[in-house]
Amino acid sequence: MSDAEGKQQRDETETEAERRERWRLLQERGDRRRRRTRIAVWCGLGVLALGGVGWAVTPTVKDQLITSDACDGALPDGSLDTLRATTGNAEAHLGDSKSETDSDLGRYSCEVVNEQDERVLEIRVYSRRDDIDSELVREFRDDGVHPAAALPAGLPGFESRLAGVTLMPECPGRGKDAAGHRGQLLVNVLSGHRSEPHQLVRAGAAVANKAAEKLGCDAEPLRVPARDTEKAEPDGVPSARAAGTTCAALARDPFQGAGWSVDLRIPKGRGPMTSCLVRPSGSDEDGESHSPVVSLYGLYGEWSQRVMYGEAGLSGARTDESRTRPWLTDTSGWATARCGGRAAGFQLAVSRPDDQSDGQQSLSREQLDRGAMRAILASFAEKESAERGCTQLRLPGAG
Repeated sequence: MSDAEGKQQRDETETEAERRERWRLLQERGDRRRRRTRIAVWCGLGVLALGGVGWAVTPTVKDQLITSDACDGALPDGSLDTLRATTGNAEAHLGDSKSETDSDLGRYSCEVVNEQDERVLEIRVYSRRDDIDSELVREFRDDGVHPAAALPAGLPGFESRLAGVTLMPECPGRGKDAAGHRGQLLVNVLSGHRSEPHQLVRAGAAVANKAAEKLGCDAEPLRVPARDTEKAEPDGVPSARAAGTTCAALARDPFQGAGWSVDLRIPKGRGPMTSCLVRPSGSDEDGESHSPVVSLYGLYGEWSQRVMYGEAGLSGARTDESRTRPWLTDTSGWATARCGGRAAGFQLAVSRPDDQSDGQQSLSREQLDRGAMRAILASFAEKESAERGCTQLRLPGAG
């Protein structure tokens, strides 16, 4: 076979996916080259305009240009200043940014690095059900493990177990998936290795809105939190503030009074997760918040069944090969429902004293018995189900 015939055969056997990936890589390379050229031109103009002091401010001019251009101009004022410091070198100037939209695959991405090529911000957005499910499998596992908290400020999403935060806004404009479920985005947000979740939610919400616009979601934009949210992790609130929410049971005995605070993470709209944690007020000897003594979680999606089944095995709850029934033990409980045509699970977890516990971050059975546990779980599951229009609510037995 001649060289020409061999090349023709390779061209014919190259898949559409391979051609698309090769095209994407070429586009990224060209985009990066064009951005660097544009940055160099603007920096050169800055030097000429500023004369003898131009060399001293050129990096700042470059920072400003990259900041205004990054993520198609979606980043809120000051967010990159916060995120630059998460690399461990707050003085490092920005080096490059890039963004890409693939409407066919329903993806959007943007990235910013500093001059040392360290990640300052990386956001990956997916809209196809297969892509979203593969991301969720890593977070909500079949051994019962799942993220420890939803996002603050009513944003739909959760603090990733692995790193960063994940937002899941609605995307009806891209239609329904094969199972007839409404469209949704999954937005992964990462920054430097020293980043904290509260530093990411503002930039993440803003870029999620830009991605929704570019992917044709035709959805109400997320509310972008105020800049103050980047400065510190949200504080707990007095337990009385839980009244009037779906976690209202945490405002009653045994959590009444000044000795308790709650962390309410209740999304506005159709978020994948709700979390409400109650802990002793104040801080421990290291200045950190106390560990939760009671945790309530609402998990929405077919993956909630995997988590529930794994937790049932750890808790010794009764299961069979086809399904897991609602249950209640001395330390945990689950209820189930169908929400928006998908499975949903409602989880209660209680910290009990043991030989290694000093009793300050746990609840004895005298303080919270099974009857009180079931009442808390039932209140939470009923209120969440009513808020989301869920059906087929099943609670654990009272025995």
